[in-house]
Amino acid sequence: MKRFDFFQLVQPLTEKLYSMAYALVPDDLQAEQLVIDSMNAFLLKEKKSLLHKDVDLTNKKNLQLLRRTYFKSLLRYMGDIGVRRSSQLGESSIVANPEGFRAFFGLDPKVRFVMKLRFEAQFNVEEIEEITQLPKYEVIEKLHNGRFLLLNDLNRGVNV
Repeated sequence: MKRFDFFQLVQPLTEKLYSMAYALVPDDLQAEQLVIDSMNAFLLKEKKSLLHKDVDLTNKKNLQLLRRTYFKSLLRYMGDIGVRRSSQLGESSIVANPEGFRAFFGLDPKVRFVMKLRFEAQFNVEEIEEITQLPKYEVIEKLHNGRFLLLNDLNRGVNV
């Protein structure tokens, strides 16, 4: 597979990738850079396997399966890079967010990422476990804790 074919294959996923990146690093420029960095990391690490793959881009079923596989791999790299970058940026990225999203962006980056994978990207727990490389109990714990914290924040707002 040539680099051009890869970008043509991944191009429909860019909006979803950007949305996931923004959940990790809530800054437009940083999120865009995170998508670029995760694609570059993927291409560097998976270069040998990509070069030797001949892909039939006309077969829709194979195309969808390959796209989903690459999407998961890109998300794995994005999660690794994004969590580190988010901790480097710290609280400055939370302040810039709209009032309605402060509770979500106040969560730990790993929790935000796991919640986005589950509720927006519709991955099941096993797939999230594969993407994040966390044990199953940790994925479930992050989902539970994230929902609990968001509901507590919502209830505090209602009671005030």
